[in-house]
Amino acid sequence: MKIPKLPKLSGLFGKKDADDEFDEEFDDAQESDADAEDADEDDDFDEDDDSSHSRRPMVIAIAGALVLLAGVAGGAGWWYFSDDDAGAPKPTAGKAASPERKGPMVGLALPPRAKESSGKGGLNKFAGDSPKGVMTPSAPRKFASGTAPSAAPQATQEPATPKARAKPTMARTVGDIGGRFGGRANPLGGSLNAIGGAAQDEGAGIVIPAVTSVTLRTLPDNPGGKPLGATPDARLIEKKEGLTGALPITGKDGAVSWQEYARPYDGGDNGKRVAIVIMGLGLSRASSMAAIGKLPPEVTLALDPYALNLSDWLVRARLVGHEVMLTLPMESERFPVQDAGPYSLNTSLNEEDNKKRLELVLSQVTGYFGVATVMGSRFGTSEALMTPVLNVLKDRGLMLLTTGSQSSMLAPKIARKIGLPLVVGDIMLDSDPSQTGIEAKLLRLEGILKDRTVAVAIAQPYPATLARLIAWTKTLAGKKITLVPVSALTNKQKAE
Repeated sequence: MKIPKLPKLSGLFGKKDADDEFDEEFDDAQESDADAEDADEDDDFDEDDDSSHSRRPMVIAIAGALVLLAGVAGGAGWWYFSDDDAGAPKPTAGKAASPERKGPMVGLALPPRAKESSGKGGLNKFAGDSPKGVMTPSAPRKFASGTAPSAAPQATQEPATPKARAKPTMARTVGDIGGRFGGRANPLGGSLNAIGGAAQDEGAGIVIPAVTSVTLRTLPDNPGGKPLGATPDARLIEKKEGLTGALPITGKDGAVSWQEYARPYDGGDNGKRVAIVIMGLGLSRASSMAAIGKLPPEVTLALDPYALNLSDWLVRARLVGHEVMLTLPMESERFPVQDAGPYSLNTSLNEEDNKKRLELVLSQVTGYFGVATVMGSRFGTSEALMTPVLNVLKDRGLMLLTTGSQSSMLAPKIARKIGLPLVVGDIMLDSDPSQTGIEAKLLRLEGILKDRTVAVAIAQPYPATLARLIAWTKTLAGKKITLVPVSALTNKQKAE
């Protein structure tokens, strides 16, 4: 604020004195103060103007960042909630939708709805005739053009003629074996479709091999031994109504399978002898071929009744000198964690039904000399159920090999009591299927042979197991141990 100037005293009195000088100095001070105030106001205005200009780029940057974040969030939301197939190319007319595939792929087809027929087009056409409540993968199908069917029906495609609904088979009803165990059950389907080999018919399922031939390619081949005789022997089989395969029997001349189909051995009872039995042959093609072609012919092979083409596996094994057994599944006390499958002997069944299941297993193939138990920690505790089963094996001229828990349960005791040819397994080599675990078990097997003259080892056709056995069997001659077929140790073990 400006202070008004006062009139000079010199003008009033006509002379200039000390007061006039004071007045002039006072006026100069007022003018200086006024100029200073004007300068301060101008500075304040300039500062306000500079502040507003510096804030504008910041506001613009914040607004741009918000727009960018909104765009990113919108794009992510569109990607998350949009249909995965929205951008997929649509099949052209007359061509099947066959997107480019790299490497093996696995598809899973859902069963048709209860109100829809499997004969209709679309997905249900290829899903099989699965029952309500059972999800069974579709089997691979072949087409004349060599291409897979289009996911969407073509415009000119005529609806397929509905087929009569087939009676459910084993492949679609888990645990059912043709009514009351009648007929030959299909070993695929349900919980077994992942271990049975290759799918054969519609609805049977898909199979993912656990072991490939590449894994076993580096293992050396064995030259093999003298081929065993042709099978089956007409004297030792019989046909029974309701079973598509033949059952073993004792010949009228007294011939029995456990002698006729066994690998000949004439080495006598002197010295240390060890027998090795490979279980589960036929479930994995790569492992089964390796066991047949790479292990010494003295090694015994046991076919799994759930495998496909059992006759083919039996012939392949006998052509290079391997004797063959058949595994017999029994109920485990850890069911369903350990499931012996729908062929297993079961404590929930009566004596007659268990005999029918036994006959079903025995009729899967012919040419084996004995059976080897699988699981059975529950079924093996019932003497009332076990005794009739072992009597059937004896009457049909077979030998019994007990493995796992069965080796320490009732089966050996009952077998010796009724005179059933018997071999008891001493050790499972690959319960720990690592190289270190198998090496430890082989050392333990050699320790058993220090106290006894004979020992029996059980194993699975794992790659690590086959590799260690091939190397270990080559060292037996230096350790004065003889590798023999398990049939050569029948009734050679002392009861403990």
